Amino acid sequence: MDKYLKRILLGLIAWAIPFFASFFVWNPQINGPAIDVAWFYALMSVTGAIGFAIAAYYQFRDIKKDTIKEGWITGIIWYFELILLDLTVLVGILGMTMTSYYHLLLTYLTPLILCITIGYIKK
Repeated sequence: MDKYLKRILLGLIAWAIPFFASFFVWNPQINGPAIDVAWFYALMSVTGAIGFAIAAYYQFRDIKKDTIKEGWITGIIWYFELILLDLTVLVGILGMTMTSYYHLLLTYLTPLILCITIGYIKK
């Protein structure tokens, strides 16, 4: 598989796992979580970590050279991919306000930072 396609598909997996987990606790009648917001964000953090761990494992397991470069490229691509997917689905389709969305710009720095860190560790 082309390494760029693989990277994009793994980013989709990292995004999809918490997204689909949210369906179990989302109340469409109020367009909000059916559980306490703190628990909802905790669930998103845990499932986001699981999604990232799966994606990062498959992305970095065979990389032996240029690991720092791969970490930067993967992190940047995943950052923008996660933002684009959330903008499309959460804001565009589900009607989330941009004001409610802005915190995700900071939240999605975590995969970027972790990808870069993995690149340096593998070196």
